[in-house]
Amino acid sequence: MDRVQQFFIFPFGLLLAAGVFSPAVTDSLSEILKLTQSTNRQLVLSRANLVSQTDSIDIATSDLGINVSTVFSGTRDWNLKTSSQADVLSGSLIGTYTVVDGNRSKNKITLEEHILTRGIHQLHELEQKVLLETIRAYLDVLRDQKFVELSDGNVSVLKRQFEEVKDRFSLGEVTRTDVAQAESALASAKANLAAKQGALAITSEIFLSQVGISPKNLEPVRVSFKLPKNIEDAIERALKQHPKLLSVKVQEVIAQISIEIAKGAKKPSISLRSTLTNSYSQSSGNYNSAAIKIEGSIPLFDSGRIDNRVKQAENNLIANITNTKLAKRSILEEISIAWSNLAVAEATIDARKRQIEASKIAYDGVVVEEKLGTRTTLNVINAEQDLLNARTQLASSERDQLFAMFALLAASGDLNLLYLGIEEPKATKITSKSPRKDLSFIEGFLQNLGFPLFEGHVLGK
Repeated sequence: MDRVQQFFIFPFGLLLAAGVFSPAVTDSLSEILKLTQSTNRQLVLSRANLVSQTDSIDIATSDLGINVSTVFSGTRDWNLKTSSQADVLSGSLIGTYTVVDGNRSKNKITLEEHILTRGIHQLHELEQKVLLETIRAYLDVLRDQKFVELSDGNVSVLKRQFEEVKDRFSLGEVTRTDVAQAESALASAKANLAAKQGALAITSEIFLSQVGISPKNLEPVRVSFKLPKNIEDAIERALKQHPKLLSVKVQEVIAQISIEIAKGAKKPSISLRSTLTNSYSQSSGNYNSAAIKIEGSIPLFDSGRIDNRVKQAENNLIANITNTKLAKRSILEEISIAWSNLAVAEATIDARKRQIEASKIAYDGVVVEEKLGTRTTLNVINAEQDLLNARTQLASSERDQLFAMFALLAASGDLNLLYLGIEEPKATKITSKSPRKDLSFIEGFLQNLGFPLFEGHVLGK
């Protein structure tokens, strides 16, 4: 090997080692869905709201504990008659604890817990919607890329036919009409290609908006999940696990708890208050004092306010029960539509494949017959167009079949990364905090003072 060859081969080897000529990186549907799950703004915001709701549980829980505060004051009095002054200083440590409040504090904690549970179900429902829209954008891009590929191939074929017709016209084998027909078909194919490229640009922009990255080198979709065996199986799964239905059912429970909270306002409330005071005055010096006081109140008359709030809460429960029935009906409708779309798409694909086979045979035959003089150039153009249409419709049907499969998963409540076999991204983990703190020392303190644990007690088991 001479030095000139070494001069060119050595840098070429460096480029290979650096990966300049390595295959282009591709994006799979799994990677796109995982990216969407972790970065979609709607999902990020929803998770942040759930984290905030856990704080609401802690706030409600604090009402069950002891509240301690301090109060201090300082006073200087001037006796204008004797021209004397006196200083008084005082500091108090005050503790308060609610013994009985009609179970309102405990019910408010339970309410906040169920609000968190409802939020988790709503998050899962939102995840299904976001994932399905991402899948739609992914499949639309793949379909339109296939359309552009087919249209570009059609332009190449018609361009070659147009050149052949012109050559044959110069030899006197065809007429000017044949040339005009070939030219018209080529112009139409170019216009169709431009339209398909425009549609691809639109779906690519939708993909960018949905996912956050441009669709480059998307891999074909490979399905590995299991679909429901029949529509009855899909309905059964949806009624057990669909996040939308679970969310509205929790809302019913929230409405029931709200009724109990409203009724609790009619019950007596009892609180315990203790005070430890240290004071100083010039006349008596230092002195300390301690006091324990129990306070209670019973509502007697409020112009019907409590009753109206109870009635309002009961009407809200009726509305939520109706909403649950509507949600159930909506889910059944979604399953029926998805199942029908899947059946239609599968039948259409079989028909399109047979259509392509027949169109290909017809096209090859017309080409041969046109060269023998028994067919015209227009016959060849029409046969080519029929074959293109069949291939285009097959690509569209294959996209519809895949989307119908994912839509059926969403309708049955199974459209999530776990069911699809995709590793969950590291995201904020939302867990329900326990509202029952260890307040046994308070119960013991109250029992030592002789107070019974009323109504099962708000610290209740």
